[in-house]
Amino acid sequence: MEQFLPLILNGVGGAILGPIVSKLLGGKLSTGTLGGIIGGLAGGFGMDAAGLQMLGGSDIMSHLNNFLQGGIGGGALGALAGLVLKK
Repeated sequence: MEQFLPLILNGVGGAILGPIVSKLLGGKLSTGTLGGIIGGLAGGFGMDAAGLQMLGGSDIMSHLNNFLQGGIGGGALGALAGLVLKK
């Protein structure tokens, strides 16, 4: 279960923080929960692959980092969807 915790936190961060970040970035269309989860997983995977860590140190900071990475990924996906589907 411990190996799936970063993915779960990325998804939850994308679902919760994704729409908020999307609105802040100027996206008019919210991607919803599923889009936030997908964007959160993609954002977390991409930032981990690039070696980007916003917070470091203890285990709790690592979990918070995964949550924030998911929120950024979900928000970026929402903002891009809003720009592409803008009428």
